[in-house]
Amino acid sequence: MTTRPTDARIADMVVLEREGSTARLILNRPEKGNALPFAALAHLVELLHECEDDDDVKVIVLKGRGQSFCVGDDFDDITAAYGHATQQGERPPRASQRKRLAIDRILGRAVYAFQHSAKPVIAQVHGNCVGIGMFLVEVADLALCAHTTRFSHAEQRLGLAGNTFNLASLIVLYGPKKARELLLFGDQFDGPTAERLGLVNRSVPLEELDATVDAWVEKVARNAKDALVMGKAAHNMALAQLGMSGYIHAGMVGHALATNVKFEPDDFNFFKERRDRGTRGAFEGRDSHHRTEGEL
Repeated sequence: MTTRPTDARIADMVVLEREGSTARLILNRPEKGNALPFAALAHLVELLHECEDDDDVKVIVLKGRGQSFCVGDDFDDITAAYGHATQQGERPPRASQRKRLAIDRILGRAVYAFQHSAKPVIAQVHGNCVGIGMFLVEVADLALCAHTTRFSHAEQRLGLAGNTFNLASLIVLYGPKKARELLLFGDQFDGPTAERLGLVNRSVPLEELDATVDAWVEKVARNAKDALVMGKAAHNMALAQLGMSGYIHAGMVGHALATNVKFEPDDFNFFKERRDRGTRGAFEGRDSHHRTEGEL
């Protein structure tokens, strides 16, 4: 049985709804684009395990409420945890490597949990999909999106440039060079492009997304319970044979080191810009810095 977080605000950021043999994990912070604080991400994993343990559940759907699927981690959490300057100009003590690794364990566990879920997970994606939201879609069993979805690894523009905890799975998904491109540039792309890249199984008009997901859920649920669980177990064994069983641990160490990056005076520092110009101004500055001639 899942333990509900003592902070009701965190508990309400992820909602579990059951209907027949379907469980829906719903990111429920629409006013913030479903940005997930670390505690809410940990709670999402707890609810996933609850779905795995519920013998009535055959299929798990991951979706977001409001205008976006998920815009990534909560920036207030990231700024404080990694020891960057806040909007009030206060600079917390520099985070130790052990604290950085503890944070990345939360992120890594979430990706690992969804990739190795005992039951099939279908990601239903719309609006913005960035950062941890993107990683969860990349490891879901199936993914469906709206044509208008805006995917990106824009979190890499914070100073990561490809050093991330899920790197091995991205190389397998996209191929080495395309993975490098997506992570080095952090460019945005739409649903049809995501289908072409293999990130999603199908891109459809937004008004057809709910019905398409429901149809795919129904088709998956026609399989026997034992078949679904053993089929996923066999899939995970195949990943292990490909060397994909320990990549998260290596990735967590690399990502913890990456968040300790030193910004030179002529580097773009998102966190400094956020302190001086606020979050919106920092995003505008980041996108302007990475925009090349001819791009919109």
